[in-house]
Amino acid sequence: KVGFVDEMAVLQQFPKFKQAQQQIEAIGKKKSDTAKAAFDKETDEKKKANIVQTLQLEMREEESKLMNPILKEINETIAKVAKTKGITIVLNKGLVYYGGIDITNDVVTALKR
Repeated sequence: KVGFVDEMAVLQQFPKFKQAQQQIEAIGKKKSDTAKAAFDKETDEKKKANIVQTLQLEMREEESKLMNPILKEINETIAKVAKTKGITIVLNKGLVYYGGIDITNDVVTALKR
């Protein structure tokens, strides 16, 4: 049996994802404000570029730190739902043109428990 899941729909309905997004925004604003202050004081173009690069790297690390556990939980839940429904292959909805079993709502329900 083949199933599919709409990952974007799952993410948008998962409260932990929304919380993580808010945390990332708050961290981003704080780090951005700090970086902007340092950037505005700096006159050397290489150092300015370094400030921007450092900010981008730090934000990617923060995002990974917050999102990786959430994505892991979603993937584990998809696997559990698929197993209980006897589904052996699960694809992303964007890869399915016809057929398959949509388990999106089942995954969302399981995550909210």
